[in-house]
Amino acid sequence: MQFRNLYALLLASAVTSAAHADVINLKCVQTGADEYKLSYTLTGNTKSVAILAGTEANKVPASAPLRSTSENTITLHAGKPHERMYFYLKANTGEVREVSIRHLPLDGTPNFRDIGGYKTTDGRTVRWGLLYRSGVLTYLTPEDYKYLSALDIRVVCDFRTKEEAQAAAETWIPGSSVEQISLPIGARPQEPGKEPSVRQAFDPNATPEQLRKAMTSTYGNFAFHSAEQYATVFQQLKNDHLPLLYHCTGGKDRTGVFSAFVLLMLGVPEETVLADYALTNEYVGKNSADMKKMMAASGPSTQNSMKNLTPEQQKVMIAADPEYLKSTLRQIDEKYGSFDNYRRTALHVSDVDVAQLRERLTEQ
Repeated sequence: MQFRNLYALLLASAVTSAAHADVINLKCVQTGADEYKLSYTLTGNTKSVAILAGTEANKVPASAPLRSTSENTITLHAGKPHERMYFYLKANTGEVREVSIRHLPLDGTPNFRDIGGYKTTDGRTVRWGLLYRSGVLTYLTPEDYKYLSALDIRVVCDFRTKEEAQAAAETWIPGSSVEQISLPIGARPQEPGKEPSVRQAFDPNATPEQLRKAMTSTYGNFAFHSAEQYATVFQQLKNDHLPLLYHCTGGKDRTGVFSAFVLLMLGVPEETVLADYALTNEYVGKNSADMKKMMAASGPSTQNSMKNLTPEQQKVMIAADPEYLKSTLRQIDEKYGSFDNYRRTALHVSDVDVAQLRERLTEQ
């Protein structure tokens, strides 16, 4: 039930601001190779919208509208198969709002997402097409490379350990000039019981509830022992090295924590951040072939640990339970007083940096 409530909150968090727009609650889902379902709410004096489509984010196309409509839900065809599309809804009042798909339809990795579109507490919106999160990239296909090449990603930050990288070596788009940065989390010995890895929670003798509590406790260590790695990614953002992709093996734990940090820094409400984290449940753990690949990519240590668990125990370890991430945020509050204090101290992101990054990564 709590996951369904979070999904509802995520969808309702809107891709736009009600304070500055007559078109709110935008959502885009790809329903076919070139078919998309758009839904939204018309408010105020808005009676209709003209819908345009293009292949570039943050750039209203000069082409004629695909459709003009007063309906709140519409299915339409745009672009070509294996092509990322962005939709622009121009209200009859003149406002223009952008929306795109969040989950990218790649064959080789099931949890590749754009974190754009979220509304911030100050009425701005995170820009589409600049920040991406994912799981392991080892199994990307030629069609995936073709799709991704159009995104013009400049930097790929990899949170996987040396063992994971050896188990599943990655190759990015052949011929691209992307900068690949290895930032292993969980690779170095830490003080006993404090290593930033969920493996320490793998106890075959524990009940599912005990495992869940262990995961909740373990998650806080990502913030305290991996701040250096996360700070490096923030430095890339400060240097305007965009678009940027960050990932681990499953795209859930290490990646989920960084996603929370960057969205909170941009002013996205915690409830929306938790809902974004829980979206991983939609894409990981439901396809047995994908799970086998992810397990193979996790390395021998994790594979052996998972084999010793029952199916019920494994579900706990695979789940993107918002309580895990919430525990991290509460532990940060307890140690630093607030996320902002942690951000300034541990992530080396000053208030001036925040202002510049919000200007760069969000829009009115």
